[in-house]
Amino acid sequence: MDYKIPDKFGLWVEVDVSALRHNVQQVKSLIGSEVKLMAVVKADAYGHGAVETSRIILESGADALAVTRIEEAILLRRSGIQSNILVFDSIQPEWVTEAIELGLDLTVCEENLVKAISNACSSMSRSTAPKLHLKIDTGMGRIGVLPSEAAPLAQKIKDCGLELAGIYTHFHSAFQSDLKPTEEQLAIFLAAVRSIKQAGIDTGIVHAANSAAMLRLKESHLSMVRPGTILYGQYPSEHIPRVLDLRNTWTLKTRISFIKNVPAGYKIGYGSEFRTRRPSRIAVIPAGWADGLTLMPESLARRSFMKLGKAAIMGDTALFVNVKGHRAPVVGRIAMQMCSVDVTDVPNVEIGDEVIIPTRRITTSSLIPRVYVNQ
Repeated sequence: MDYKIPDKFGLWVEVDVSALRHNVQQVKSLIGSEVKLMAVVKADAYGHGAVETSRIILESGADALAVTRIEEAILLRRSGIQSNILVFDSIQPEWVTEAIELGLDLTVCEENLVKAISNACSSMSRSTAPKLHLKIDTGMGRIGVLPSEAAPLAQKIKDCGLELAGIYTHFHSAFQSDLKPTEEQLAIFLAAVRSIKQAGIDTGIVHAANSAAMLRLKESHLSMVRPGTILYGQYPSEHIPRVLDLRNTWTLKTRISFIKNVPAGYKIGYGSEFRTRRPSRIAVIPAGWADGLTLMPESLARRSFMKLGKAAIMGDTALFVNVKGHRAPVVGRIAMQMCSVDVTDVPNVEIGDEVIIPTRRITTSSLIPRVYVNQ
C-alpha cells in the first residue's frame, strides 16, 4: 500500500508489519510444524485492512485464512489472495455459484445448502467443486449442526459427490477462568468426529481452537488452529497465560490542528458539559465519534466511573490520548470528527504534534487510511 503519512494534519492508522510477522511466528512456534495455522482476518482483519494484512500473514507462514461473511472472502479473492479462504457464515443459495467460481471454502451445517452446492456443481465443471467444512454446534448455540446430526449430514455431502475438506466447532468460553466448559465442548466435538469416521467418511482437517483455546488447551490444537486476536498482539482476556511475546500491531494517530489558552470556567463542547477549573491550554484534534471514538457525554462517563473512586468524582474523563508521551484527557463531548484535549500539563505542545488515540480497533472507521510501517 502506498499511503503517505500526512505531513501536518489528518488521521491514520499505523499497522506495524514487523510486529504482525513476529506474532505469526510466535503462534507457529507454539503449535509446531504438524499443526496448520488458519489466520482469522474477519472484520477487515480486526481493523488492520484485510487485503494487505492477509498478504503479510500468509507471507509470514499462515496456511489459510478465514472470514465471517462471503463478501469478505470475495474481496480477498478478487484482490489476488490465492490461499484457501474459509467462510464461517452459512451462505445464502444465491451466493453459491460465485463462491464456487472463486474457489472459496464453505461452511455447511444444513442439507438445503448442501443440495444447492451440489446442484450448482452439476451445472458447472466438476473440477470447480468447493471444499466444504462441516460446522458442529457443541454449545455456542449459533451456526452449526447438532452433534447427533453431524454424521448423517457428512454422509449427505459424500453422497452428493462433494468434498468434505474439514470439520470444526467454536468454543464459547475458552477466554473465561473456568476451562471445564471448553473441555466439555471439545469432548462433544471429538465424539461427533468419531461418529463420522465410523461411518467410513474422511473428516479432512479437524479444527476447533480459537486464540484462547490455542493458548490454554493443547488438546484442542488437533489438525489446525484458528487464532484471530492473538495475531494482532492482544490476549483475549486476563485469564489467558502470557506465554507468547506479542507485539502491538495497530496505532491510531492524528495531529493537533489548533491550540488556544482559555480562562477558568471556560465552556467546551456540545451541551457545554465541561468547564475548565483552571486557566487551561486546549488542543483540538480532527478525530471524533464517526472515526470510532466514544460519543459518551462526560457527565455520563463520570457516573459510569463512580466506582473508580475519588478520581472519577473529581472529574476524570472517560478517554485519554497520548501527546508527546503524556496522558492528556479529552474534555467536553466528543463531536463527529473533532474533539478537544486538555494539554495544560504537557510541555511544549505545538500545532502539528502527533497524538495517539486509544480506540477499539474494529469500530475504527475503515475510511481512515491504514499505513503499513516497519516493513
